[in-house]
Amino acid sequence: MAKQQQQNKLSKSNGGDLCLEQNVAIDDSLLPSALELEKLKEVDPSIIPWIMQRTEIEQNARIEHNKEIVELNRINLYKTHGFNKLSLVLGFLLFIVTLLLAAYFVYAGLPTQGTIFGSASILVAVVYFSKIIGTSHSKK
Repeated sequence: MAKQQQQNKLSKSNGGDLCLEQNVAIDDSLLPSALELEKLKEVDPSIIPWIMQRTEIEQNARIEHNKEIVELNRINLYKTHGFNKLSLVLGFLLFIVTLLLAAYFVYAGLPTQGTIFGSASILVAVVYFSKIIGTSHSKK
């Protein structure tokens, strides 16, 4: 269990302003200090082995908890990466399909509709892929 020690000091600066200095020390050690252990041993001599056993259990629990967090982060990263790859592939396939559809419109005798549809699909693809590229470069 973390032990916290706090010290506050109020002083006046040269300009007459009040200045608060705060020092906080946090001890996240699993074992109590040697002085505390000595005092506890006076109360009950069998408490030291019990504290050591509890400390070992706590340390193992912390290690296990950290392993679980790392594994969850790894899974999350893997799934996010897969989702990003899938969205890129599907976006590219959609772009190809819309260009083929625009070409079909032109071939079927509807050049205005085909040109508008093809231009719009190219514009959307450029905006989509430029956002993806911009996002990947900004994270570096």
